[in-house]
Amino acid sequence: MASTPTAPTDWYLAGLIFGWEAPQCTAEAPAPLNDETLKLYFTGVEDGGNARLDFEEKKAEEYGGEPPSKYPTIGPVPNGSIPLDDALREQREILEGLFHEHEPHIEIPEYETWYPAF
Repeated sequence: MASTPTAPTDWYLAGLIFGWEAPQCTAEAPAPLNDETLKLYFTGVEDGGNARLDFEEKKAEEYGGEPPSKYPTIGPVPNGSIPLDDALREQREILEGLFHEHEPHIEIPEYETWYPAF
């Protein structure tokens, strides 16, 4: 389990990590900190967010201006790559039609309603 940062540089690193993970969100003070430490934390958040946005921009340039999907894809296919979930859903639908069978209905004499003879 991670411990709470104690030194001002630890708070800067915590802000850097938070900024990287959530580059476009508004950060709030994570704890009651003195002004200098709080300023370092927010500087870390800003630096981490800017680094993440720059990284995403460079990755988009590598892929021809189109950012890569965050999820696995199957491709190439005639219409371009498709998300893995869509491909698996299509496979399940095809296999469902192939293997879907109802259990045979068996008449068991013990469970038939019994009527006494007149």
